[in-house]
Amino acid sequence: MHLFHHRFDIYLTGNTNTCSSIVMGMDNTTKFNTYIEALTQYVAREGNSKVPAIHIEKLNEKSISLGAWVGYVRQRYRKENLQNNRILQIENIAGWQWGPFQPGPATDAKRNELIKKMRLDGRSLREIADEFDLSRQRVHQIVKKLQIS
Repeated sequence: MHLFHHRFDIYLTGNTNTCSSIVMGMDNTTKFNTYIEALTQYVAREGNSKVPAIHIEKLNEKSISLGAWVGYVRQRYRKENLQNNRILQIENIAGWQWGPFQPGPATDAKRNELIKKMRLDGRSLREIADEFDLSRQRVHQIVKKLQIS
C-alpha cells in the first residue's frame, strides 16, 4: 500500500493501528487476503457489500480501513486495472456486488415529521441531531425543507 493510503488511514481513524500500518511489510498477496477476510466478515454480518467509504472493520482486534479499500478496488475494477484472479476472489464472496448501487430512499418521512415536531416544540438543532445521530447541518436541511426555522 502506498504511503498516501497509510496517511489517509491514520487521518480517518486517528491512530496507527489501521490495516495500512498492520500490513506494512507484508507482500501484496497477504495484504489483499487481509482485506478479503475483512470484507467477507463484513458481508456475512451485514448481508450486503455496500461498505460505507469511512467504515473501519475490526478483524482479529485490528482496525481495517475496509471502506477506503472497497472504494479503491471498485475504482480499479471500473478502470479495468484489477487482476482477474483478484476479481474472482472478490466475486466469490457471497453478497458481493460491483455496483453501481441504487441510492437509498431520498427521505425518511416519518423521521422528518418527528424532527419537525421536535423543532416546533423548541428543541435545538444540536439536541435533535444527537438524538437521531445526524449532523446539525443535515437537521438544518430537513428543517429548512419543511419550511420552519
